[in-house]
Amino acid sequence: MPDGVYLVGYADDVAAVITARDLDAARRKFTQTMTKIKTWLDSQDLSLAPEKTELILFTRARIPVEVTMPVYTQNKTTSKVVKYLGIKPDHKLTYWAQIQYAAQKSTKTISRLSRLMANIGGPIASRRKPLTDTMVPFLLYGCEVWADTLKTECSRKILSKAQRTAALRVASAYRTLSEAAVLIISGTIPIDLLARERKEL
Repeated sequence: MPDGVYLVGYADDVAAVITARDLDAARRKFTQTMTKIKTWLDSQDLSLAPEKTELILFTRARIPVEVTMPVYTQNKTTSKVVKYLGIKPDHKLTYWAQIQYAAQKSTKTISRLSRLMANIGGPIASRRKPLTDTMVPFLLYGCEVWADTLKTECSRKILSKAQRTAALRVASAYRTLSEAAVLIISGTIPIDLLARERKEL
């Protein structure tokens, strides 16, 4: 690979990470990288699917982040958010899209489980807890990468809202109960502490 370029592979997913000081240098390195990749793929009787190729420009500078890059015979525009190995990084690496995606997916799971957990006449708390724990993997998927994002209150609130909904079901409590109170009653560890623990481990 050219200088400042390295490949990250996992199963059949490969990411080419290119570092450059400006957009022109990034384009030049990208073209060189694609040429080398195509040469190797051809020698192995393999091919790259351009329609499945995603591009993203990571930068905090105030420059256009949607630019066109040549992928074989096609031109691809860089995205503000991509999905790689189930995680959605954005161009500023705030992981805002990942947090929203995790919260939405968890909320859907809880809404399905709520049909089995009526507040009156439903399962007892010891049976409700394992059911609601099924959403934790959705909330914390890949948190070893983005756990620091939860240090900001707005990011933490998005995930804690989904967690609070589950805790209300465990405690058979009213929606007016505060987040801190319902987490204590249901025996639930706050989601930001769980994410921090996983990252440290």
